[in-house]
Amino acid sequence: MKIRMTAILLAASLTAAALSGCGNPGSQPVSSAVHSAAVSSRTASSAAESAAQELTANTAPNVCIGAEPASLDPALSTGPDTDSYCAAAFEGLYKVNAAGQVVLGQAEKAACSADKKVWTFTLRSDAEWSDGKPVKAEDFVFAWRRNARMADAEEKELFAYLKNGTAVLNGTMDVAALGVSAPNARTLKVTLNAECDFLPQMLVRPIFMPLRKDIVGKKNWDRNPNTFVCNGPMKMARWNVKSNIIYDRSNTYYHKSAVTASCLTCTLSEDDGARLSAYDNNETEFISPLPVKYYARIRERGDFLEGNAASTLCLQFSAKDTVLSDVQVRQALSLAIDRDALAVSATGMRFSAAGAFVPSGFTDAGHQNDFRKTGGTYFASSASGYEANVTHAQSLLEQAGYSDGKNLPQLTISIPISTLYETAAGAVANMWKSKLGINCKIEQLSYSAYRNACKKGNFQITMGELITAYDDPSSILEQFAVDSRLNQSGWKDSSFMKQMEKARQCSTASAERFQALHAAEKRLSETLPAVPLIFLPSMSLRDSNLNGVFTAENGITYFAYANRFSG
Repeated sequence: MKIRMTAILLAASLTAAALSGCGNPGSQPVSSAVHSAAVSSRTASSAAESAAQELTANTAPNVCIGAEPASLDPALSTGPDTDSYCAAAFEGLYKVNAAGQVVLGQAEKAACSADKKVWTFTLRSDAEWSDGKPVKAEDFVFAWRRNARMADAEEKELFAYLKNGTAVLNGTMDVAALGVSAPNARTLKVTLNAECDFLPQMLVRPIFMPLRKDIVGKKNWDRNPNTFVCNGPMKMARWNVKSNIIYDRSNTYYHKSAVTASCLTCTLSEDDGARLSAYDNNETEFISPLPVKYYARIRERGDFLEGNAASTLCLQFSAKDTVLSDVQVRQALSLAIDRDALAVSATGMRFSAAGAFVPSGFTDAGHQNDFRKTGGTYFASSASGYEANVTHAQSLLEQAGYSDGKNLPQLTISIPISTLYETAAGAVANMWKSKLGINCKIEQLSYSAYRNACKKGNFQITMGELITAYDDPSSILEQFAVDSRLNQSGWKDSSFMKQMEKARQCSTASAERFQALHAAEKRLSETLPAVPLIFLPSMSLRDSNLNGVFTAENGITYFAYANRFSG
């Protein structure tokens, strides 16, 4: 769930917008500069190859970015850590190159129709799976159809941008009607609802990566190196349970000369404090997320990397809970949160208070103005108005029958193991107690238990991040769609979905589309299945001798281009 590139690392941002010049099928599909880089990733990464020749041969970094995953099935990727693991092993029609740019990956050519609704991709003739078999267009068709009908697939709401996608997701049309087909082994045809400038960025996401039908049918294929067949720059060599996942450079990857990491060790650790200790003891060379209690000191370190506003930390309320089903209670809980204090003093960092769900940094209609500036704020964050907010919250609770918190059962905020979440949740609980008389406990769960609780709806309140997957405000709002696995609250609202579906059917930059997105965010802010708290940047520590590791605008950290300087 992140966005905004770590500026110190990247020379260029994701450039899907440049692809909006896509012409007719068979013609030059993008501007010449971008297309030349996209058609040949060898050309796009030539600078990286030259630099790699001057590096030491010792290119086997050790990184630590999260707990042990339940799966490396791209359809089941649950966050930035597993997204990164999948990006190392799999590759879609597009990829992110060593310069941080979105360029063609498994496809060597892309062309689109005059109305920009039909995209025709020609796959590379040298695209191969790790077992040497060719990557076929049918592998994409199989994966997309499979993922669209998987009950627990992550980000499957993005298929709604394809023709008949919404009907396929809600079960009113067969999955065969989804806007993807394979006329032949090397040609993939993708049909959209409307022009979509950010399609290349979306197609980088794990949910759109290809899969082999004969492989995914095998038991534990997604955890066993002996059955794990992939098509990306690296392949799984070993999975040492509760210890690490080890990747090797793939010998069948079409551009293996650009893969500077001959081997990669992903140390598995759920405790961010333990990650920091391992890093400071030279056991790992790149870590994220970071422990909150050291933020004030960490931000002064020379190896600290911080991106722009990346995600929205928020609370989600269970739609099944009797008390929290009352919108007045949810409004009161939101008003009693001092977002300014939460963003600064509670964390020790200078984060930004979230006055809405979508952070700033996204353009509005016609690629003019900022979406956030146009939409304004829905949640007060100014310290000067906090006491007035509390008075209003107390009045709302009284109207709901819970004056001074009386008769209101104890609330529980469920969080994964994270010192940031623990600190933020504790601060929120203290605000509710001191201002509204509400008792609230913090339930900290292992990541797997947390995901399971969210999946089954066994919680009252959860804390988590809305991470932007592509450069458009819809990326945040889509996470509250009925089909989204990230809609943990189980919230279903016809007015919200009507606006989201309207946006999906409109051309990317049209005023009508952005009006629908603003209306959707307004509805979300009125009904409050969730409340935004603070905007967070991507943060990591990277050893000064380690190069080529970066977190891109889509929130994914890339390791295949890792290398070390000998100095």
